[in-house]
Amino acid sequence: MRVFAFIVAMWIVAGSSVEAGNVFVRDPEQFEKYVTRLAPGDTIVLRSGEEWRDVNLVFEGEGEPGRPIVLAARDPGKTVFTGQSRLRILGKHLVVTGLVFRDGSLSGGSVISIGSGRGESAQECRLTDTAIIDYNPEDSEVNYKWVSVYGRRNRVDHCYFKGQTHVGQAVVVWLNGEPNNHRIDHNYFAGRPNLGRNGGETIRIGTSARSMEVSQTVVEDNLFENCDGEAEIISVKSCENVIRRNAFVSSAGTVSLRHGNRNRVEGNWFVGNGKARSGGVRVMGEGHVIVNNHLEGLTGRGNRAALTILSGVPDAALNSYWQVKNVTFAHNTVIDCAAFTDIAFGHGQRGRSLAPVGIRISANVVQSTNPNRAMTIHDATADVSWDRNLWTGPMTDLPEGFAVKDVSFIKGAFLSELSSYSLLAIPEGDPRLSSDIDGQRRLESVAGSDVGSDAPTRYTMPRRPLVGPKWMD
Repeated sequence: MRVFAFIVAMWIVAGSSVEAGNVFVRDPEQFEKYVTRLAPGDTIVLRSGEEWRDVNLVFEGEGEPGRPIVLAARDPGKTVFTGQSRLRILGKHLVVTGLVFRDGSLSGGSVISIGSGRGESAQECRLTDTAIIDYNPEDSEVNYKWVSVYGRRNRVDHCYFKGQTHVGQAVVVWLNGEPNNHRIDHNYFAGRPNLGRNGGETIRIGTSARSMEVSQTVVEDNLFENCDGEAEIISVKSCENVIRRNAFVSSAGTVSLRHGNRNRVEGNWFVGNGKARSGGVRVMGEGHVIVNNHLEGLTGRGNRAALTILSGVPDAALNSYWQVKNVTFAHNTVIDCAAFTDIAFGHGQRGRSLAPVGIRISANVVQSTNPNRAMTIHDATADVSWDRNLWTGPMTDLPEGFAVKDVSFIKGAFLSELSSYSLLAIPEGDPRLSSDIDGQRRLESVAGSDVGSDAPTRYTMPRRPLVGPKWMD
């Protein structure tokens, strides 16, 4: 009788096959038929090929911690969606892996949505090892997102996003009134050409209207290469997010703390390679911390300096320019950039009359071969303190808080690293970061470990993380 029951169970999924909790389906009709029957620990596997055209898949279910329900390509990277295809992920503990969306387009909405704007929830869900490539309409003014993330504690990782040319972002985090704790990590964002207008960010976290809400999204260990869509590569429009250990290579834009407070930008590599309009970090709002970053070969000035701090508007609306208050820029290394700092940028424009206050620029190493316009303050009332910074190269009229020292650099393929230099005196009790950009411990006994982003310790530099889908190796 048990043998007969097993044979019947196999027959029920005629046209597909089942083994060890896997359900293999060959078309959208079979997917819709069997997706509602999946239990925690099951996997629904999609047929390889490019026959998945103009499909609208809804992957909905309730997995369990440690036993997710998985939607997977049978051969990672070979299940290809085209035309006007899209995917929604709704439920808990769901994983999508190995898919490709290529050479298609939409008229609106999102190519992949984790949760939805209609209140359909997604929690502890994951999009991984997936690619969206050249998914563009003929008209670049058509606005839709490639990935929208709603809900709580969802993850987008090891994905590849390449060639977006229309209005809309590659990844958008939407707020819902409570911390969402999403994670966006180990992705490769490639080849976004200049859109010529606003709306071409690569990642956006939040919206202006809800920018005072706490998001607590972490964006880490991603590679952004040739992401030139607009002035903002990452646009932060919410509170208490972390942008760390990312590499921004040959990209004409900035990490923009556009709206919201208490965000942290830490341990990132900004490597312009001399590309026009490449920049560093742009700041509005309060309580931000920008530490342990390496900025090199950036050509941007003004709004795209290595550090741009804007003037604010009195009684600013949520979508305007809030006054910058209590921001720390410390332990960063800035090498061969057209402009180190541009403070109170935009002062007097569009009613921006509030100068920044409580700005601390501390323990940074700056190398510049061109002293002209290296540091600009547009409003003399700006409250800026400079302490324990090291400057190398020609410069006149340095503010107090800078020492001029000769620094030796070792040139690499994309970056420079400190070789050795004299240790600056450190006031007793001054707060310092205990680790550098590579996660190496700063040692008081090692010269140079107290300033800049990279402490020249005896430890081996950690390997850089691998990004993008595993099947692309």
